[in-house]
Amino acid sequence: MSEEPEFKDVRIGDVLPNSRVQTEMTVEEWRARGRELFGDDDMKWAFICPVCKHVATARDYREAGAGSGSVGFSCIGRFLPKCRDAFFEEGPGPCNYTGGGLFGLNPVRVTTEKGPIDMFDFATPGEEGPR
Repeated sequence: MSEEPEFKDVRIGDVLPNSRVQTEMTVEEWRARGRELFGDDDMKWAFICPVCKHVATARDYREAGAGSGSVGFSCIGRFLPKCRDAFFEEGPGPCNYTGGGLFGLNPVRVTTEKGPIDMFDFATPGEEGPR
């Protein structure tokens, strides 16, 4: 994750018209915020799914077999053997939400050299979220 993520699951620059972006920042500001919250080891950076509120670190995504482009963009549930449906089931996460789907709920727009990408919020350090 130290390099700019590849974002293979998403077409960078294609911002959904129904997006619910609340915060916009440059990739440099985003990285600085991650370091401020979690330190220099970006594998410890944690993100919160905007649908199920499940919190997962970049290391969690890697251990689940997700590509770097999915970290903080899709819920980790998409890469686990079992998860709940993001919109048709209730209960704790993780879920199968992806930021590249019909509903653009990722609240943070990060502007990269290749264009904008909508991301999950960083979790609060120590936050676990519902399980």
